[in-house]
Amino acid sequence: MKTEKGSFKLSTVALAVAAASTVFTAQAQDLTTEKKMVIVSSRVPKAISDIPGTVWYINSETIEQEYRGGKSLDEILAATVPSLDLSSGGRTHSGQNLRGRKLMVMIDGVSLQSVRSISRQLDSIDPFNIDRIEVLSGATSIYGAGASGGVINIITKKASGEEVEFESFVSGTSGFSSSEDFDYKLAQSIAGGNEKIQGRASVAYTKTQGYFDADGEMVTPDMTQGSTQFNETIDLLSNLQINVAEGQQLNLLAQYYDSQQDTPYGLYFEKDGSGNFKFIDVREGYSADREQGTERVMLSAAYSNNNFLSHQLIAELSYRTEDHTFMPYTRDGKATLSTRSSRQSTDILAIKAALNKSFGSWNLTYGIDSFIDKFDMDQANYDQATTEATGGLVNVISEMQGRYPGIDTQSIAGFIQAEYNITDDWSVQTGYRYQKMDIDVSDFQATPSSHFIPGGSTDYAEGLFNFGTIYHLNPTSQVWANFSQGFEIPQPHNYYGKEPTQDVAASKLDGIKTDSYELGYRNDLNNISLQSAIYYSHSSATVEYEDDLSVSGLAEPKRVYGAEAQISYWATDMLQLGLLGHYVVTETEKDTGWEDHEVMEASTSKAGAWVGWYDNDYSLKLQSLTMFDYKDSDQRELDGFTVVDFTGNYQLPVGNLGFGIKNLLNEDYYTIWSQRAQYWYKGSDALYQYKGRGRTFTLNYQVKF
Repeated sequence: MKTEKGSFKLSTVALAVAAASTVFTAQAQDLTTEKKMVIVSSRVPKAISDIPGTVWYINSETIEQEYRGGKSLDEILAATVPSLDLSSGGRTHSGQNLRGRKLMVMIDGVSLQSVRSISRQLDSIDPFNIDRIEVLSGATSIYGAGASGGVINIITKKASGEEVEFESFVSGTSGFSSSEDFDYKLAQSIAGGNEKIQGRASVAYTKTQGYFDADGEMVTPDMTQGSTQFNETIDLLSNLQINVAEGQQLNLLAQYYDSQQDTPYGLYFEKDGSGNFKFIDVREGYSADREQGTERVMLSAAYSNNNFLSHQLIAELSYRTEDHTFMPYTRDGKATLSTRSSRQSTDILAIKAALNKSFGSWNLTYGIDSFIDKFDMDQANYDQATTEATGGLVNVISEMQGRYPGIDTQSIAGFIQAEYNITDDWSVQTGYRYQKMDIDVSDFQATPSSHFIPGGSTDYAEGLFNFGTIYHLNPTSQVWANFSQGFEIPQPHNYYGKEPTQDVAASKLDGIKTDSYELGYRNDLNNISLQSAIYYSHSSATVEYEDDLSVSGLAEPKRVYGAEAQISYWATDMLQLGLLGHYVVTETEKDTGWEDHEVMEASTSKAGAWVGWYDNDYSLKLQSLTMFDYKDSDQRELDGFTVVDFTGNYQLPVGNLGFGIKNLLNEDYYTIWSQRAQYWYKGSDALYQYKGRGRTFTLNYQVKF
């Protein structure tokens, strides 16, 4: 089904929106939007029913059901957030947009953004450690740079009482295509405490092997953004909640996350009749001195005081250090095999504070944010003779060099948000954020023989405004209208440090500002839940790239508009039906008018449905998720596909058994990232044909005691 204009009407979505989405268990039916408190929209706890914006709340039961069915975090989000694109199928969520634009990811309110965010923020935490997820759709001025598409806030599990509690989990997944087609996960947590202090500590370990497509063939390794085949991941997470005094609490969090690939399979090349290397197939015998992975340490301390100078105070100090490595990258169609890979390191220290006070019909929130971001990156070049002699399978580092200049960023921002209750049912909310960012670019010389490129400094200052109003039609339904602005700086690492004559200050690359508008409606009754919105966003420019994917400057403006919605209905106490969907159009302004945006970045419409049966002793859920076709103004296409999944669990005398069948119908398809990559990168298309995984079966056991 095509999503060219006219073929997938907005009214279709309004009447029958679709895709697997938030599944409320029977126990969760009483948790209405009046009781769901989130911080993602205003920096302080606020009921969803009072927010003039589209907020999606993914509860713990939904998360548990989805990951016990074999899904990763990005797949869970794609199946539960209407306006989030389908999962990339790889290590990163590159190209996975929220309302057609880039998204910000946070863990317990700590942003995972950096000066070079390489879309691995969803490869950041094991779902075993997640309690719930809050998602704000659309650009927001509340968080400043990096949130032009919306915000995903992941809330970690914490101790629920003073008694000592254990949770054990073991899981296995296979498609039975090969002896190497088997993944497993082991996880354990302990929680408890007393009146003064409570805590939880956990470890989750996952090991994957080969991924096989619907035909039983091993999926081509992704040498661009990376995959999680033959990968080991460990997530160590601990947190403490300390009751300092009445109305005062200190929350401490520490996480070590390590996800590393060690694959024996790689891309094999041979010379053709023209003397050029050509990709042949995937073969065993691969080795490399550097393979892809993510290693992260994150620490945070959050303090809250309900009576600080007659205000509510929320303050947080956080530190994050991380290393991202990439596997050797090469291209075919040339007489030589030149192979290289990069590694980047980032250190971020951040502090933020917000004060909230209510007086009469007014509610006021104001505060500051600040961070220091240090970025550095190198590149490994591999011995060409060894690589060519082995057809690209053996990669030995011959030399190290710089990849991009080091970049230090200092940011400080002040914000204020005000809410006024015109009546008991009608309120208006407005706010302003001013952010100042100073960027220092280091002197750069890739190798001793290369050109010396002097660094320099530049700065950005941007004011972002928001205004919204919400009206309560009755105790369970609301309508709202909202305007908000977003801002982003387009990859300074990829723009500066290229030319010896480049003057950083004189050649400053402007930031991109986005204006976002929306109208929405939601209703949350005992047995039916509906939320929908139509939106329009306009950004001042788009990023323009060179052939080597470096940033050359800014190009024409872009607009994104569409609708998202979700409805779930409890037909009986045990039977739930649901639909969800997203209709989206992305266009850039050319000399001839507005034209469909390029397939490398444009979002596609999606739809799906689910039916769930929830008994006291067992539950079953059948769900579908569809990506629709897309064609841009240059006639480049993305081919849509539909994946059907089946999940369930059964209560045992001790613990319970979970199971799932992903890709139940064994759909043969190329992932959305594979299709984008074929247009982004050079070389034969076969290098980037990453198929989706075929039918797989998951079985797991969980016990809480």
